[in-house]
Amino acid sequence: MVLKALKMTLKRSISGVEVTRLYPEKIMDLPDAERGIHVLEIRKCIGCGACARICPNGCIEMVEYKRGNPVKNKRLQYPKIDYGRCMFCGLCVDDCPPDCLHMSKTFEIAGWDRDDIIYGTEDIGVGMYTDQELSELAEEARKAEEEKKRKAAEAAKAKKAKAAKAEAGEAASSEKPAKKAE
Repeated sequence: MVLKALKMTLKRSISGVEVTRLYPEKIMDLPDAERGIHVLEIRKCIGCGACARICPNGCIEMVEYKRGNPVKNKRLQYPKIDYGRCMFCGLCVDDCPPDCLHMSKTFEIAGWDRDDIIYGTEDIGVGMYTDQELSELAEEARKAEEEKKRKAAEAAKAKKAKAAKAEAGEAASSEKPAKKAE
């Protein structure tokens, strides 16, 4: 019996057949449907919070992130994921309307503290904006806000003029019957 086991061991060591996985040195090929750490495409995210609402474990929280797109995501709210609570079900990915949240094949999540496995927007985000792009986006958002205020002021002015015109029309119509009565 012992000789049989030694024979098997010797045969495996000489043949080059891999018996155990050499995990840290050699990572195995993962299937395409692997559910690993989330990846957030910052440029697509609109901050709707659908991922946070659908999460059954409540591990996704929408937090403010200043380096986002103020034109697309006016509140600058992006997901933060607590991998200590995540069960990698993929519901958040399926429910994302702009299709900006994906699951990667990266599966190594480790840390010394609980806070080490809570990934913020900067940890899961890809396609980050440069400082120049952020300043251009901020300028674009400011111009859009000014245009919105200008249009609101014009609408209020037009409404006021229409109300004044209607008042003048009512006053003129009430004076005509008084002249006929005389």
